[in-house]
Amino acid sequence: RIVGRLRKPHGQHGEVAVLPLVDAPGTVFQPKAQVYVVDDARQVVAGPLLVARRRAYHREWLLGFAGVTSRAVVEAWRDRYLAVLEADADD
Repeated sequence: RIVGRLRKPHGQHGEVAVLPLVDAPGTVFQPKAQVYVVDDARQVVAGPLLVARRRAYHREWLLGFAGVTSRAVVEAWRDRYLAVLEADADD
């Protein structure tokens, strides 16, 4: 499930601005939440990533991921999407 669009790096320490595409982004972008970067074809580009930091910022959210400390890493994800995997109904 697509939950946000990655916009641009924020600062020098690997944070990225995310435009939420869900009604309650605070419940999705929880610390330790597992997310994936996917492209337009919904192919995984990066992940799983663990949300380490988050804060609301105007209409966007600023997210930082565990182990991601470089602006260059998140720059490569610009205009991609954030997704979470849906749990199987049988679980």
